[in-house]
Amino acid sequence: MIASATGQMRLVIPAWGSIVLVGVGVVYLVLGTRWPRLLNVLSMTFLGCIVGLVLSLWIPLGQPLVIVIGGVLLGGLSAFFRNVAHAVLGAVVLAVVLSTLAANCLGEGGYASYLVLNLSDKSYSTQWPGPNLARDPILAAFLTGSLIGATVAVVRLRFSRRLVTSAQGAALILVGVAELITGIRGAGRTLLAADYPMTLSACWLCLVAIGLVIQQTLERRDEQWDVEDQDMAEGG
Repeated sequence: MIASATGQMRLVIPAWGSIVLVGVGVVYLVLGTRWPRLLNVLSMTFLGCIVGLVLSLWIPLGQPLVIVIGGVLLGGLSAFFRNVAHAVLGAVVLAVVLSTLAANCLGEGGYASYLVLNLSDKSYSTQWPGPNLARDPILAAFLTGSLIGATVAVVRLRFSRRLVTSAQGAALILVGVAELITGIRGAGRTLLAADYPMTLSACWLCLVAIGLVIQQTLERRDEQWDVEDQDMAEGG
């Protein structure tokens, strides 16, 4: 669920939700190249839901309906325009990753709260924390990540699939573990990500590297099995 304290949005994940996140993250991390289309559609559907949640303040419809429409729209389009959707997803993932790493390096000044205007009464109704794009290093990292992500998706599609799914899987695992540890530490304690941003960033990089190796190994094994099956068919 999403909790709002003094207008600032924060995602509160229960223990079972953290375990689910870790499980989904493992699927992304290990089986990213086995189910690339399915995982791309799921990721774009989630992105569409987030876009719908933000845009619901501008659209005169029920918030759940706008969220569902956003998820179905982006998820459906990604199913038909797979390469384009993957390029968009790669750009978004790498932009978020590099800007977050840059924000962690800058410390507290690396993050900011973004106000969302409610057009119904011209008030700022929610605040969304994120990397402070007003800082030049973070904005540069965001734009560089977008360009690199889209370029790699076009030039090296197979590697991009491994990279994007590994990055998402590693992030999901760390979010799940961090939320689980935060819950164990008890109410009133600061978030684990706020206390150990650089440590979590290093863990994320390690998990991404592990995911890349695992997925490449599985790809090579699948290719080897395909060659052996073809040789057996020709020999038969």
